[in-house]
Amino acid sequence: MYDILNVYLENGLRIIMHRIPYAKTMACGIWIKQGSKYESDSNSGLSHLLEHLMINIENKNNPKYQKLINELSYEGVIYNAGTTKESTSFYFSGLSRNLEKCIQALASIVIDNRNFSDELIENEKKVVIQEAISFYSSFNQIKERTSQALYGNMDIGRIIVGSIDRIKCATNKDLGKIVDESYTPENSTLVIVGGIDYEKTLKIIDQNFSSWADRETRKYKETIEGEPGIFFNSINNGQNSVVSIGFRIPSYIDKDRVNIEIISKILAEPSLESRLVQEIRMKRGLAYNLGGFTSFYENRGTLGFTVICAHKSVNEVIKVIMYELNKAKEKGVSDEEVSRAKKIMETRTLLDLDNLLAQLKFLGKCSSYGQLFSLENEVRKIQNVLKENINPIICELFNESNMGFAAIGSFDIDETIQYLKIN
Repeated sequence: MYDILNVYLENGLRIIMHRIPYAKTMACGIWIKQGSKYESDSNSGLSHLLEHLMINIENKNNPKYQKLINELSYEGVIYNAGTTKESTSFYFSGLSRNLEKCIQALASIVIDNRNFSDELIENEKKVVIQEAISFYSSFNQIKERTSQALYGNMDIGRIIVGSIDRIKCATNKDLGKIVDESYTPENSTLVIVGGIDYEKTLKIIDQNFSSWADRETRKYKETIEGEPGIFFNSINNGQNSVVSIGFRIPSYIDKDRVNIEIISKILAEPSLESRLVQEIRMKRGLAYNLGGFTSFYENRGTLGFTVICAHKSVNEVIKVIMYELNKAKEKGVSDEEVSRAKKIMETRTLLDLDNLLAQLKFLGKCSSYGQLFSLENEVRKIQNVLKENINPIICELFNESNMGFAAIGSFDIDETIQYLKIN
């Protein structure tokens, strides 16, 4: 039995708690529905900058928060934050005896951390800009570029680290606007897992979060490009290019999500058994670094197949990928392939069950979509996958009208495009 408590405060804050009997540790965090998806050209990258500022212990305008973080750090509590396309989160993990102070710190972050000195903003800009420069100068950007090719430079196609130029000129007023419009109780979810007592924890939450003013959240209308396209960044340095063939897929809550993850594992799991690894790395020696990925969001997602290879090998790699996608579409997958992929996913999910932080992030993502899932139920879904369910999905997803292409490197893009053909 998976024990989850789902309640709301009067101000609209959603609270999700999962008690794990006999556990001496806990993890807690708050998810705000504010990420690059909700940005525009005028404030691109500011969600990420704001995340850095909110959790920064050097904010002298909030001595209460500074004191709490110092005390928690002394106790060995680990704290961090993250920004995605759809949310900003702040979270703590440590011994259960520190839960009350962690809740106090989370409340202080989202309620009290609203004024930052010019000095703090400028210092944190430097950090965020360096992070963005590192991102844009590496092949790590290819997954986000794949979503950009599929959905355009908007919504989930917008890059998380955002515009360096826009970050440079961000003001306290710009950041305050995001806080006022998005850091609201109704736009947030507080998640706690581990060795906790529901009744005591609810009282602590009420004491610290009930004062959070109930304000209206900014309006948002989701938009995407009409058709997938191409992202290409030509570079002349280095010896390698990175290419990614992507497909539009349904949302995180779609019934076929697990089946699509299975397809990704069969075709491009970075192990020696997946089809693309066999054909590209083992048989032809065209690349060492390759794999598949899925990025699921609230209303849609991305399935991608990515390869880093020599510039001269790009076209041959693309031919192999397209051949294997067409083959999968025509002949489907085998029972053995499905079984192996299921075991990989089941093992990783069960490992997450022993990881409080992994459970916290899982519940945080689900609850920010208005859903409640359990990792135990994820295992059940994986175990129930059948080959008969997989093959029709392959035929539906793998078509040219659903396909985008992203690449960074030195090769003739016009020549390469002609090989992007699906029957």
